[in-house]
Amino acid sequence: MNVDELDFLLLNCIDRMKRKMIESAKYTGLKSEETIKCSQDLDILINQHMKYLSQKDINSLINAS
Repeated sequence: MNVDELDFLLLNCIDRMKRKMIESAKYTGLKSEETIKCSQDLDILINQHMKYLSQKDINSLINAS
């Protein structure tokens, strides 16, 4: 899997989880266990993407030298 594919995959997962969380909140409420779990899972995905972007930036700086 190349860099662009991984980026696309992470963003796609983030988008799907965001939609799932919104639907859950709409039908079960903001404080439901399901909505909170979706929110936590979304946080994990966003953190993974931010870590990935940071590593990508570091690699770009190293390769530019």
